[in-house]
Amino acid sequence: MSKQLLLMDHDGGVDDYLPTMLLMTMENVEIMGVVVTPADCYIQPAVAATRKILNLMGGFHIPVAESKVRGTNPFPNLYRRDSFVVDHLPILNERDIIATPLVTESGENFMVGVLQKALEPVTLLVTGPLTNVAFALDKAPEIEEKIAKIVWMGGALNVPGNVEKNWEPGQDGSAE
Repeated sequence: MSKQLLLMDHDGGVDDYLPTMLLMTMENVEIMGVVVTPADCYIQPAVAATRKILNLMGGFHIPVAESKVRGTNPFPNLYRRDSFVVDHLPILNERDIIATPLVTESGENFMVGVLQKALEPVTLLVTGPLTNVAFALDKAPEIEEKIAKIVWMGGALNVPGNVEKNWEPGQDGSAE
């Protein structure tokens, strides 16, 4: 039985690192890469934390890409700073070398390339805004046929928003 091809796209929030680890335990899934979007994080520590988590879990071959596309309505700074906390967790910093590769092209272009080269349809697991998926489909509409399905968790539903309005001036209560 062949493995399900999967490309993960997350926004670097604390709720994205556990799914990353859980994916590493799924024997029926082949992770083709991880894209990190600067929406619920500061991008550099979120990318570093993602690489360290994959490294810790034995995912030395899984490339990580940094998206340059901003979420339309990113989280306030107070929420985004958690990426520094995760990146500095002692268990993630026991090794001196991070073998997990960092992609030089932008995350959104990496997504396009992965889908274009895929020999079978790929599941997109998106735990943040759909900004990269929208960019990829705008840039290369033909990749739609390479997407098996999109599994998405993001934002809030049937509520005014998912952000505390009082934590940052000008915040309207929504994010992503």
